[in-house]
Amino acid sequence: MSNKKQEATKDLKDSKPFDSLLKALFSEQSEEIIACLLHGTRRPGGVSNDQLNVELNRNTLSIDIGRHIVYEEEDVTFNLEAQSGPDDDLLPRMNEYAINLYRTYHRPVISVALLLFEECGVPEASFIMQCGGKVRSAFYPIIICMWEKDAREVVESQQRCLYYLLPTMKHATVDLLTRAVREMHEYDDQAQFRRHLAWFQTMLGRTTTISQQDKQKIKEVLKMQYQGFALFREDPVIGGMILEGELKGKAEGEIEGEIKGLRDSILDIVEDHFSPQVMAQVRPAVAGSQDIGQLKKFLRRLFWVSNEQEVLALFTECFLRPGQIEGLQEAILDVVGDNFSPEVVAQVQQAIAPSQDVQLLRKFHRQLFRVSDEQEIFTLLTQCFPISGEDQ
Repeated sequence: MSNKKQEATKDLKDSKPFDSLLKALFSEQSEEIIACLLHGTRRPGGVSNDQLNVELNRNTLSIDIGRHIVYEEEDVTFNLEAQSGPDDDLLPRMNEYAINLYRTYHRPVISVALLLFEECGVPEASFIMQCGGKVRSAFYPIIICMWEKDAREVVESQQRCLYYLLPTMKHATVDLLTRAVREMHEYDDQAQFRRHLAWFQTMLGRTTTISQQDKQKIKEVLKMQYQGFALFREDPVIGGMILEGELKGKAEGEIEGEIKGLRDSILDIVEDHFSPQVMAQVRPAVAGSQDIGQLKKFLRRLFWVSNEQEVLALFTECFLRPGQIEGLQEAILDVVGDNFSPEVVAQVQQAIAPSQDVQLLRKFHRQLFRVSDEQEIFTLLTQCFPISGEDQ
């Protein structure tokens, strides 16, 4: 596969969690969101709720959001495509969707490209096909760049249906976002708030319009005032999305994408809520695992642990075969005992005893066969177990 195709495939995978998020968001407040994004729209009269959604899924064609709306006093089909990364094929694909939607519903189609992050880039305002110097086909979508929207205006006008997207907008200060989350907490019921906070945090994690320092401040507010990620453990909708890798890089039908999504979700949770020492032990096993069942089991139960001891116990249960750590430690001590003094054996034993990192123990065991004197073994200890090594 060429580099360009590989990059395109990666962009598609990376966009999946945000596509899923937008679909979930629109399923709750579609009319309000469309009205905020596209002024002059309203609900068509005499149409039941189950007739408002429109679908297009003909093997390879699957739209993000489709609704029957009234726009500029005309019945139209609204199609929104959400993008979280660059996509050279966006406008041709949307053009194809528009044609098929028109053929299916016999209404004009209003196509909207919702670009979430600056890295998407801004495509040309139209998609035109020419032949013989003449325009043979022209497609004019509406392009909305979220980073150009002013977060202050959204909050001042209390467009709460867009609050979950505030981190993608300009002028999204810590105070403004804190105020918005407070309003969400006041107006949402508990189940809604869990979902909305999850969507908010997903956008916060990816956006480039907010500095890392401000992101950390906001995360601290969420953690202290709203229990942060702990809320999501209780919500089956959010929990299910995370477990299936929907919030982190899941590509439908692609095993590789699902594994990546599960790995990323696990590592993000561990990094956000536990110490670097725990992260150092968990990361190698999780990053190297190809077992979807193993990763799902660990992620599912990770939501319920409350301290580092429980995390390490769960990690040992899910990723380490019974006796694997002990076997590696014994093998290391056998090699050291056969070649070095009891004093060296004691120091090595003290260094490796706390470690639950299989990959690190394996590395140390392999490299033992290359050392020839005590100084080299102390150097190896320092490299593999720096905290213990510094005590030598």
